[in-house]
Amino acid sequence: NLFYKEGTSSADRGGGPYGDSRTRRYMRYGVTNQLTYTQTFAKKHRLQVTLGHETTYELNDELYGQAKDFPLDDLGTDNLGLGAVPASVTSTKSDKRRLSFFGRAFYSYDNRYMLTATVRGDASSVFAADYKWGCFPSFAFAWNMSNEKWLKNVDWLSNLKLRAGWGMVGNDRLTNYLSLSLYNSMKYGQGGQQLTVLTPAHLANKNLKWESSMTTNVGIDAGFFKDRLNVTLDAFLKDSHDLLLKQDLALSTGFESQWQNVGQIRNKGIELSINSINISRTNFSWTTDFNISFIRNTLMNLQSGKDYMLSDVWINSAFEGYKYISKVGQPIGSMYGYVSDGVYQDSDFVMHYDGTKHLKPGIADISEHYGKEVAPGVVKYKDIDGDGKITPDDRTVIGNGQPDFFGGMVNSFYIYGVDLSFMLQFSYGNDIFNAQRMVGNQTDLERSNMMGEVRNRWRPDNASNTVPSAKGIIRGDITSRFIEDGSFLRCNDITVGYTIPENVTKKWGISKARFYASATNLFILTNYSGYDPEVDIQTGLTPCIDYNRYPRNRSFVFGTNITF
Repeated sequence: NLFYKEGTSSADRGGGPYGDSRTRRYMRYGVTNQLTYTQTFAKKHRLQVTLGHETTYELNDELYGQAKDFPLDDLGTDNLGLGAVPASVTSTKSDKRRLSFFGRAFYSYDNRYMLTATVRGDASSVFAADYKWGCFPSFAFAWNMSNEKWLKNVDWLSNLKLRAGWGMVGNDRLTNYLSLSLYNSMKYGQGGQQLTVLTPAHLANKNLKWESSMTTNVGIDAGFFKDRLNVTLDAFLKDSHDLLLKQDLALSTGFESQWQNVGQIRNKGIELSINSINISRTNFSWTTDFNISFIRNTLMNLQSGKDYMLSDVWINSAFEGYKYISKVGQPIGSMYGYVSDGVYQDSDFVMHYDGTKHLKPGIADISEHYGKEVAPGVVKYKDIDGDGKITPDDRTVIGNGQPDFFGGMVNSFYIYGVDLSFMLQFSYGNDIFNAQRMVGNQTDLERSNMMGEVRNRWRPDNASNTVPSAKGIIRGDITSRFIEDGSFLRCNDITVGYTIPENVTKKWGISKARFYASATNLFILTNYSGYDPEVDIQTGLTPCIDYNRYPRNRSFVFGTNITF
């Protein structure tokens, strides 16, 4: 509840005392029931069967009231009806339900061959009446080869297991009520009456159904030298069908877009994990954990007749054009704009007999897009379509937020009571859209703070080929100049500690005493010019954009663990 009394600055700005009252409620509950049967027979056969049921309910609602011009403000929000201006009341409600039934069977023979089969039936309230249910089966098989007789006597191989699986899962993470006809209310005055008019909020989709993902994976687990070296290798292929995307509609429908089940995305990759005990002695040990992933995603298809879709993310009113594109056959959510080609220089022009400068043949003309005659110092783009001039048709893919590979490594040491561990994280090959830097380089905003690189802008005495002149930019353009390499190596955590010998602590009546110091985000190695290359992903369609992101903090902790 908020109430602004007579004489407060808020009341003065609002035209007098006013107050509002807001009540919000969030409720979520879930019920799960499981029945499991386990049986071992003939010593080598093991069977486990599980039947289950789940239901969840989620509710969000809100009631909001406001009034103005109170004759007295002693009661505050306890009586909003005292306001001379009639109170306005709004309310919202959103709920979501899911009902699931599942069954799972696991069979193992002699701890060598293992088979799992699962089937789920899920119903969600967010889908159309005829498509609320989805069926999602899965199967998995494992062969523990290390338990085979012909591998029992291989001393250097302590574990070997082959795995394979196939399965489907559903996605219902979608805004509620898109399959229903919803309306917005608007109020109009007519004579002495106030009329309420309802207008459609969106075009209902009566065919909205589950988005499903089908994954196939194979893997191998191997242990060597009595499990001092363990390796896990996985490869997977994941196809997402009936992708839930907002699709453009013909203007004759009266709506710009509608959420539909269109599109297919393919993710594929290889993941490798290695754990090793490098040294293991009484007073000295060293272990390493390492993982690396190579993952690619590709847009396979869209709605009929379309081979790409454009997406946007809000920055400010000066940058309202599309900033991302998803093309069939390419990674989803690629950065979209003009390819920077430096700055127009005096050498790009020839002087005519009448004293005017004209572009040399073969150099694309940006005048039409620039809005006035091109001159030295104006930003320069590449002519992608080859028509000799720069137009919106020259926009193309200028960056990809998908890394070539990423992973991490943890090393742990122990020597005579001193322990040391550090964790490194890395990513290589991904691009970042540095929107913060782009906004700070709008050099025609002469009264705004700008990035330091603007000092190197083009001037008659400084022929910069990276920063255009103060009036040489085209505000609102997305260009490759602000797409940067986001590769990095980060020390996420480092901890050093010392444990006092037990024979000493016992004299003090203490079982164990350890003192330690740790640092997080200690350092990062990167060529990225922003605060942090690990930027937030807005959505899958608009990844790796850096704007108004608060830098990650660095922390140092000193402490002790004492056990009595």
